[in-house]
Amino acid sequence: MRYSQDLFWSRLSITIHAEDIDKNIVDHCFSETEKFEKKYSRFIKWNYLYELNKNKSSQIDREFLSVINLCKKVSDITGWIFDITILPLLENIGYWIEKDKLEENIWYKNIEINWQKIILNNGASIDIWAVWKWYMVDKIYNILDTHFQSFIIDFWGDIRIKWKENIFLEDPNDDKKVIWSIELDDISIASSSATKRKTSIWHHLISAKEKQSQNDKIAVYVTHKLSSFSDIFSTALFVCPLEKSIEILNKIDWLEGLIIAKNGEIYKSRGFNCKLQSIWSKM
Repeated sequence: MRYSQDLFWSRLSITIHAEDIDKNIVDHCFSETEKFEKKYSRFIKWNYLYELNKNKSSQIDREFLSVINLCKKVSDITGWIFDITILPLLENIGYWIEKDKLEENIWYKNIEINWQKIILNNGASIDIWAVWKWYMVDKIYNILDTHFQSFIIDFWGDIRIKWKENIFLEDPNDDKKVIWSIELDDISIASSSATKRKTSIWHHLISAKEKQSQNDKIAVYVTHKLSSFSDIFSTALFVCPLEKSIEILNKIDWLEGLIIAKNGEIYKSRGFNCKLQSIWSKM
């Protein structure tokens, strides 16, 4: 049985392979996601994230702390190319809710955690739009895992599977075409592509260091047991220069991925077990 709901400007779908399904469990998954959106979406004024960015400090709970700590770790790994304090730049190129131009104080080390408090130093502001899906996919997985033996969570292309499923991946240049497939077995897959969200100026995948969209790749796909890692690293690998992306993918043993360069070449880690169609792999 498949259930769907529009959340975070996206589509969350839950497919459960079972005959006896308690709909209250599914409704709980959607309500938890809705609560998270209302609290942390930067497109909702006067919520927790909006007030944090305005006041530059707030109490922090365990949920948000785990998100912030992972984001800062990935910023370290990428050498400050991935950075959630990029919000002012996103606002200034058209992903805005404020009309006034914001000062671009972009530097993830301006995020300070002091006991149970988060402090944004030097006028920094944060956006977790790039990472919210992974948190909720893993949270929904934990809810469903106690009740069902086989299911699929698909949050606008970020997918986590319990059991085994063959997934077809779209052509990043034409979402009506399929150019490869991959078998997922109790694992997640996430992707980042420059074609999905754009303004009249740039697309949304921006290098914090260079303060501009990264354009040497068409798409990145990453697999990991947890969506928290597959999703954040699909974004991080995309915003890095191509050589840096390949270096990170080679260096982290537990991370598997596939990178499509702008010239069409494919860079694939050994453990990324997919069947490519009419394209070649390299690496």
